[in-house]
This record gives sequence, C-alpha cells and structure tokens, in this order.
Amino acid sequence: MKAVLQHIAEREARFASHPFFEDLRMDRPIEQVMAFAPRLTFWVMTFQDVLRLNAHFIQDAHLKELATRHHAEEGGHDQWFEEDIAALTGGSLSIGTMYGKAHVKTRDAAYAIISEVYRPVDDRLRIVLLWALESTSHVFFGRTAVISAAQGADERLKYFSDHHMQAEAQHAMFEEQLAAELGAMELSPEVRADALAMVDRIYGAFDLMFDGLRVHLERERAEAPVAAHQAPAPQPVAAVHALDVDVDLEFELDEEEATAPRALDVAVHRAA
Repeated sequence: MKAVLQHIAEREARFASHPFFEDLRMDRPIEQVMAFAPRLTFWVMTFQDVLRLNAHFIQDAHLKELATRHHAEEGGHDQWFEEDIAALTGGSLSIGTMYGKAHVKTRDAAYAIISEVYRPVDDRLRIVLLWALESTSHVFFGRTAVISAAQGADERLKYFSDHHMQAEAQHAMFEEQLAAELGAMELSPEVRADALAMVDRIYGAFDLMFDGLRVHLERERAEAPVAAHQAPAPQPVAAVHALDVDVDLEFELDEEEATAPRALDVAVHRAA
C-alpha cells in the first residue's frame, strides 16, 4: 500500500501544477476571482453521495466504520457551498443551468468518479478512493483559503475560506490514523495495480473538471486589466510517475468554452 500512497502524493503534486491554479489571480474583486465557483455545483452535490455510497458498499466492519465516519465529518459542507454561491453571485444556481453545456465537464468528471464507487473492488481500495479525494481537496482549498483571506472575504465565505480549512484540521487525527492503517496494509500485485489505476482515473477526472473551470478565469483575464500583484501558485514537488495509460477525453463545447484551452488529454504512465 505504501506504493499507492506515494503515487497519490505524486499525482497531488501534478494536480497542484494544473494551469487552473496558475490562472487563479487575486488582482480583482472576489466575485470575479471566484467566477468559476458555480461550475463546481454538480460535483459538490455529487460528492456527498460518493461518500455515502462508498461507505455503504464496504463489507469489512472496521473499514466501513472509517468510511462512515469520514462521510459524517464531511456533512454540511454542501450547505456552506450553497451559502458561498449566494454570497458571491447574489442568488442560487438553477437546475437548468447546472445541466447546461457550460457545466458539462464538471458533470462528466463527477460521473467518472461516482462510477468508481460502483465497481466491485477490494474494500481497501474504497479507502484509497477517500484518500485520493482528500488529496485533491487539500490542494484546492489551500489555494482558495489564501485568496479569501487576502480579499478580506473570510467573514462572507465558509466553503472557500479558512473556515473550511479549520474544519478539515479538526479531524487531522482521524486522517493520521487512516494514513497509518493504509500504510500498514499489504496488497497483492493485482490489487495494487487496480489501486494505482483507480487513482489515475480519479485524478484524470479532476484534470478534466478543472479544465472546464478555467473558462471563467480566461474570460475574466481577457475582460479586465491585470494588476501587477498576482497570487503565488502552489509550489509542486518533483514527481515520478509510476503509471502509463493514455486516455483521451473529448466533450462537446459550448460557444464560451470554445475560447478556452482544450481539455487536456489525460496521459499517465504505467510502470512494468
């Protein structure tokens, strides 16, 4: 399992260098900086079901308890998101908008991730899935919390601010326990290969989702002058890629998305 945890750390470092984070600037009002936020809606709502169903399918009593506890600790974060969207946009997102073409990449990514829950896998891989999801959130919320604080928006926002980071820190001991248990597990070569492939699929889905989120950032950068100050991008660590599988994901774009960079072909490297 240690090889799987190392691979997640490497994929997390690669995710931190996604162009989305490079484009995320602090030189405009918070409403403009966070213009991408509504496009996360489908994933934020789906995430709660991912956690619920993942725990439901686990057979091992101890692992089921861990997954159920994790789900409980993430409860209510979707409400924070809804409140933040209202604070940033002055309203809520309609169902029709959420299912429109502008949100297609978020939906496709969410479907890809929830499909992992329905795969018949070893219970230990369901815990790996949780760990991979947590690693992406550490990158994203670490970045948005810095922006929220710099913009003086911590009193207005919860989901995108340090409020969320503090909530995550409150169950740090649980994460340490989870990491220790995962690190002690021994996987057969077949199960380990399955785990590595699953991690790559999850990160491939997030790469796709964040390609879609860049649309608003590109538009805001084109429409507003760029100030001299720009938020520092997260500093990725050097990564050694252990998998080699090519996946080409292409989806129909609306007129707005046609101006944004094309969705990245997700390429990951598999070692023999």
